[in-house]
Amino acid sequence: MQFLILARVAQGISMEQVLPHVKAEAEAVWQHYSEEVVRSIYYIADMSGAVLLCEAPDLDAMQAIAAQFPMAKAGVLTFEILPLKPYTGLETLFAKA
Repeated sequence: MQFLILARVAQGISMEQVLPHVKAEAEAVWQHYSEEVVRSIYYIADMSGAVLLCEAPDLDAMQAIAAQFPMAKAGVLTFEILPLKPYTGLETLFAKA
């Protein structure tokens, strides 16, 4: 199952509080990328966080994985996990009357 994760700097957290965790977070993302859990990752343009496209068996598994990221454990990032499913709206273009 695929998930879109919005990882944002937690309210009231300064960049000075985030920076000590950047290397460990990058290492964790790389580990999950090599395990084919993280499929892609992007910064949010204003650098307030990141967006990850991930795969896991189910929502519980994805929540458990996200909770283990160093910045989640440190409380400097919050994670909003959005389960995704295939878009089927295009089939209406081909529906027979």
